Amino acid sequence: MKINDKAILKTSKEIEIRASIDIVWKFQADIESWVDWHRGISEVKLNGLIEPGTQFEWKSGEFKLHSVLEEVIENKSIGWFGSGFGSSAVHVWEFIPILKGTILVRTTESMDGWFVKLFSGTMEKS
Repeated sequence: MKINDKAILKTSKEIEIRASIDIVWKFQADIESWVDWHRGISEVKLNGLIEPGTQFEWKSGEFKLHSVLEEVIENKSIGWFGSGFGSSAVHVWEFIPILKGTILVRTTESMDGWFVKLFSGTMEKS
């Protein structure tokens, strides 16, 4: 799964985590527990299993979002499409073993829409 390369806003981050792939995957794939470890997320409701096509609603900051899982490859990647007030997004997380007991976690995201265009200068600085 790829982000939208033509989107107004694109971002990418990565970190090395000293843990097994099973542990890292468990945290990311347990969508309803995101509120426990991601300080920007205050609500999550998953409407089914962790598989492509499953929808979930969540609140990030002040924004309520509706997302659909597009890709779920256990211990490798998870990605979704999302939409909210005047915006749409594609978000992909990849999990890459680099050394025994160390995982590279890479997240890429694209955001588009009139709201993103209107506030893109502010969003890029945060």
